[in-house]
Amino acid sequence: MTRIIKRIALKLAALPEVLKRRQLRQLLKIAGSVFFVLVVVIYALRGTAQTISPSSVCAVPPAGSIVKNPPEIRNPDATHAANFTVVNIAPKQNCYVVNGNLQAPTIRVSPGNTNLVLRLNNQLPGQAKGTQDQNCQRQYPGGMAPANSTNLHFHGLSISSKCHQDEVVRTVVEPKQTFQYNINIPQGEPPGLYWYHPHVHMLSQTQVLSGLTGAIIIEGIGKYNNQAARLPERVFVLRDTDLPKYFDYQQPLKDISINSVPIKYKGGGIYDPPAIIQMKPNEQQFWRVANTAADSFFDLQVQYNSIAQPLQLVSMDGVPINANSQLLNQTKSVYHILLPPAGRAEFMIRGPQASVKDAKFLTLNYVTGAQYARNPQRTIAKIQTQAASSASASNPELSVDLSKVSGNRFSGLNQNKPVKQRKLYFSQTAPNVQPEQFYITVEPNKPKAYDPNFKTPDITVQEGTTEDWIVENRTSEVHNFHIHQIHFLVSNSSDASEIGMMRDTINVPAWNGKPNTPFPSAKLRMDFRGIQNGTSIAGTFVYHCHILEHEDKGMMASIQVKSAN
Repeated sequence: MTRIIKRIALKLAALPEVLKRRQLRQLLKIAGSVFFVLVVVIYALRGTAQTISPSSVCAVPPAGSIVKNPPEIRNPDATHAANFTVVNIAPKQNCYVVNGNLQAPTIRVSPGNTNLVLRLNNQLPGQAKGTQDQNCQRQYPGGMAPANSTNLHFHGLSISSKCHQDEVVRTVVEPKQTFQYNINIPQGEPPGLYWYHPHVHMLSQTQVLSGLTGAIIIEGIGKYNNQAARLPERVFVLRDTDLPKYFDYQQPLKDISINSVPIKYKGGGIYDPPAIIQMKPNEQQFWRVANTAADSFFDLQVQYNSIAQPLQLVSMDGVPINANSQLLNQTKSVYHILLPPAGRAEFMIRGPQASVKDAKFLTLNYVTGAQYARNPQRTIAKIQTQAASSASASNPELSVDLSKVSGNRFSGLNQNKPVKQRKLYFSQTAPNVQPEQFYITVEPNKPKAYDPNFKTPDITVQEGTTEDWIVENRTSEVHNFHIHQIHFLVSNSSDASEIGMMRDTINVPAWNGKPNTPFPSAKLRMDFRGIQNGTSIAGTFVYHCHILEHEDKGMMASIQVKSAN
């Protein structure tokens, strides 16, 4: 380099003065360009060598922060897989770090894109007791997997329960192990909101409370509601977590958060300042809200100056409310939406006028009947009007090719003759009996806690059929029924607003305990017909109460769907 500079200097000295200045200007331009390129290359190399720490990716926003949509990935496949790493950040706080720099992203699936690939790497503390079971056959003495074992369940999706898809009975990823999911989503899957979370028996509650949840969106809502598809979209993931014991009568069951922004209890009826949701004045938005809490109920409402606002309900549990009709853009106007753990709601909302002084998104007081299980009224977020365009959410549904969205896969379910009617019931031990146990039982059997090493499923059905199930609650606290792999039609319910809807999770209210009074119940048309495009749901999976404390303490049972072939 030194020799080159000397040669250039000697040649410049031999030139006339005018040419010297001209040559010097050209050399300076070249040198400047070279320097700029070098700086960019060095910076790029530095960036690729730099690793992003999990604690940085998973940092919790301060209370009172502006709520942002979760990060997103679209259509992860074999070439561009979603690489999930489960890490521990702090005591009782775990995190999904995806592709090295995303925290628990929303997985968006385009219509017709049916083959998704997710790799799950468990980096929670501890060591595996054996090699990774790639055939999903491992059983553990006493049914308890090693501490910090995990897996993934794709809640609400009608995908196969075979190994490497949505199998949760035997799939266990122990610490320092990796497992690949190859998910075949049927083309007939309704467009809407679903979610993912761990489902290892007796570890589910702890891991969901630690933050291991995220949203899934099957795109194409415009097939049923093109008004919603044109609106700015907000995705809200509600979670809960353990809180210190203050031993005052106002203490809630759990702390809560919205898109990781915490609303913690401080004692004496005082909470963190709520999060902030920004909207333009009078702006209409499409909100997709998932209750991914382990144990908490959210009775959602929007208030402007203390007056409840109408919410135009579009979907529940991932299924448009007009999925069984031919009425495009059909909605249901409601003033609150009760979301039990695992429930999802999608609705259109109009933002406040700039003159509104107090606009808020809150959860109302909800009594479960359980001892100490309080779900008091809390403001989740203040709604703040901003004139700037940056306040708006994006509208990703506008780019969706609706020609690839399949029609209604639930057509004819209401008229289909069920081959069998069953009665199931929730029960539990008395509060003073230890250890506390919870049960879900098929009559006339006697209650028993779920055994993950079961040999015979509790229910066997034939693929291609429908059944009517009556689910009763014979306890003094609320339970909510969920079944994997399928949706059901609510034929009758103690809550009349549920009737006629397709759901995968439903609340069954508490019994009042009075002699000779009927048990609260829900009558459900169970859809075991399989997907219209031929995708099979045959296999063995589970149904349970989705209050995860109850599930982990035994309120779960198994079902086998025998293949129609």
